[in-house]
Amino acid sequence: MKTPLTKEKLQNHFTYSLWKYVLLAVVAILGWNLVYSMTAYHAPEEKKVVMGVYSFGSEENINAYMEKIRVELMPDMEEMYATYIAPDATYGDMILSTRIAARECDIYVLPRTQFQSYSAQGAFMALEEVLPDLIADLEAAGVSLNRGYRALEETGEKHQYGIPCADLPGILPMLNSDTSDMYISIFTVTGNDENVIKFFDQFIRDMMLEPTMVEVPAP
Repeated sequence: MKTPLTKEKLQNHFTYSLWKYVLLAVVAILGWNLVYSMTAYHAPEEKKVVMGVYSFGSEENINAYMEKIRVELMPDMEEMYATYIAPDATYGDMILSTRIAARECDIYVLPRTQFQSYSAQGAFMALEEVLPDLIADLEAAGVSLNRGYRALEETGEKHQYGIPCADLPGILPMLNSDTSDMYISIFTVTGNDENVIKFFDQFIRDMMLEPTMVEVPAP
C-alpha cells in the first residue's frame, strides 16, 4: 500500500534535498554553455582581430571604434573587438599567461612589468621591421619610443616591441582605462598578420590625435 503524499512530506523532501536541485540546475546550465560554446560559429583566425587589454576598463568605445574600422576599412574581417583581462593580484598574471599561450589575442596592451617580461621572451613583433613607416612617423612626432625598445633574453638583440601609450593622447579615453604606464604590442603568432598589422597601424595613427578628433560611432 502506497503512503499518501502529504504537504508535510513535500516540505521535508525539498528542505533536505534542495541542494540536489540546485546542483542539478548548475550542471544543466554549465552543460548547456559548454554545448553552445562547442557548436556556436567562431570566426577563423584569418577573419578576426582581437585586442587584449590587461586592465580594468570599459569595452564600449574601443569596440565601437573597431567595428567602425572593420566596416569602413576592413570589410573582409568578420570580427574585430577588444577584451579586458582583469589584473587580479592573485590570478591575473596566470590568466594573462594562459591567454597568451592559447593565442587568444593578436594585439596586447600591457603594463610596463608584463610588457618587459613578454618582450624579453620574444612574444611580440619587432615593429620597426613590420611597420617602419609608422615608427618613422612616431619619431617625427616626438613620441618617446625608447621605452618600448627591449632586448631578447636569449640573444640580447634589441627591437621596438611596443609603443608607450602615455604618448598617445587618444588611447586613454578610447580604452576608458589608466594607460599612463602601459604599452601596446603585436603578438608574434596571430594567424592573420597582414590584417592585424593593418589595424595596428591605423589604430596608433588615430590614437596620436587628440580624443575629440577620433570619431567613435554612438552606441
